[in-house]
Amino acid sequence: MKLKVVSSSQELLTTDKVDAVFVTTTDGEIGLLPGHVNLVATLEVGEMRYKLNGEFHPVLISGGIVQFKDDEILILADEADLPDNLVKEEISSAIRNAEEQLSGELEPAELIQLEKKLRYEKFKERRVLS
Repeated sequence: MKLKVVSSSQELLTTDKVDAVFVTTTDGEIGLLPGHVNLVATLEVGEMRYKLNGEFHPVLISGGIVQFKDDEILILADEADLPDNLVKEEISSAIRNAEEQLSGELEPAELIQLEKKLRYEKFKERRVLS
C-alpha cells in the first residue's frame, strides 16, 4: 500500500510499501490493510503507526483526516511529528504559552483551537517522557 502523511506545514512521509496502518479516529482505532474498503474518517490526537518491512513506526498526529482508496492512504494532519524530532524544551514552552493564553479572554473558535493545541502538546510531552 502507499502511504502519504501531510501536515499544514510539511509533507512528512511518503512510502510505497507499507503493510498496515493504524490510526485513531473519532470512532476509535482502526487498522488499514490491503484491500480495505474505501473510507474517509476524522482523526483524533494520537499516534498513527505504520508497518514497514515487519517493523512498526510511529507518527504523532494532532488531528485531521484519513482517506483510504484503492490501497492508497492519505493522511491530512493539522500537525504531525516524528517522535525522534521532538524536543522536550520546545514542548514545555508551547504548553506554558497555551496555558497562559487560556487564562485570557478568547472567542469560542479560538478556545477550541487552543484547547486542541494544548491536548496535542501534552500528548507529545507524554510521548517524550515515556
